Amino acid sequence: MTKEEKKFVLNLNYQDLREYFLLNLNKLLKFLEEIRIENNGEETADIIEILISVGFSIKDILENTYFQKILCKLSKDKNHYQHENIALVFEELHSPKLIDCIYDLAIAKFDYMEYDEFFNIARKCTYALGYTNTPKAKEKLELLAKNENELIREYAIKQLNRHDFTDKDEEEHY
Repeated sequence: MTKEEKKFVLNLNYQDLREYFLLNLNKLLKFLEEIRIENNGEETADIIEILISVGFSIKDILENTYFQKILCKLSKDKNHYQHENIALVFEELHSPKLIDCIYDLAIAKFDYMEYDEFFNIARKCTYALGYTNTPKAKEKLELLAKNENELIREYAIKQLNRHDFTDKDEEEHY
């Protein structure tokens, strides 16, 4: 994305951004990946927040493989504060391809989350694994059920008790 395009996009309000990217889904994906790679500190965190919010509101993009790959990369990136929103997107997707990524996010530790006594990222990740409902998701929940953190264990056990894990696994993952 050129500097002019970046400036144009960053000056749009939320509704105009959504409309712009509805017509240009590939630009949203490209912009999100460029911003992730650029990593300009606080600006990156703000832009990622905006783009994830916009992306989350566009149903077509959630199913996009490239968007899911970018989210998977962002879920490991410590240069923003959108991990809980990413977990929420994963929860909506129910994608067997994201199981490893969801598990990694569930056990990740982010400095900015020290105040989160309820481990909301991990909770959302256990829901995402439960909704995915595959044998591999069950394996990851069983690992989380052995986590040293009592709340994470409880979240995982709750999901293990709620689902039958009979959906089929997909071999591919991001």
